[in-house]
Amino acid sequence: MQEEIRGVTRWRRSVFLALPATVAIGAMATAMVQGALAANLSLTSVPFTLSSKTVAAPQGIGAVMHTVDAGGPKGAAEVGLAKAGLDGICVHAVQSVDLPVIGNLGTWSLNISSPAAATPLTSDQLVAGAGLQANKLVLDAQALKASTATLHAADGSPNVIGAAADSEGIKSTGITDGTPGQFGLDATGGRTDIKNLNADANAATISGAITLPDLAIGIAHGDKGC
Repeated sequence: MQEEIRGVTRWRRSVFLALPATVAIGAMATAMVQGALAANLSLTSVPFTLSSKTVAAPQGIGAVMHTVDAGGPKGAAEVGLAKAGLDGICVHAVQSVDLPVIGNLGTWSLNISSPAAATPLTSDQLVAGAGLQANKLVLDAQALKASTATLHAADGSPNVIGAAADSEGIKSTGITDGTPGQFGLDATGGRTDIKNLNADANAATISGAITLPDLAIGIAHGDKGC
């Protein structure tokens, strides 16, 4: 009888801890069935990190000053890539989970990942279609870092620091809400190569199809990344 009681207690605890995982994965599964991830991936409200080993953007990069609502208005950089090839990606979000009646279940992590290639892909391979491919990747980033970034340009289309935030070059990257007269970076004159991208973001959108080799979606108790 004592063993049976302990077994019931463990089962109930497992159900409580599994609830946030079930809800989150169920929502993601519904989105995939409805084609939401294939057509327009959108992550908002919950801060998250996005990282990738190598990123190649054949049509360059654009950036503007932006304001996001993250528990109150905060300044951010809106960064856009018209087309991007990525060697692996990890989206890592952490949130405290509170459920009615049950109470606080602590901190949980949601990880969406597609691993980097066993043999690192070059920028040329990514531009040719290898790895993860995304169209009009736009990030609202509190911080965006990379170990190296090369912004190529041509004589007839130089990179412009201080370009108008609503310039045609910046709009071509997927950023469509740049405020006229405000500061922008227009580096769409040539390819942009980024190594070890890491962005602290509040929102990300990808318009059009996205290819995710070996996609993995997982829930972990605590702050645990991909």
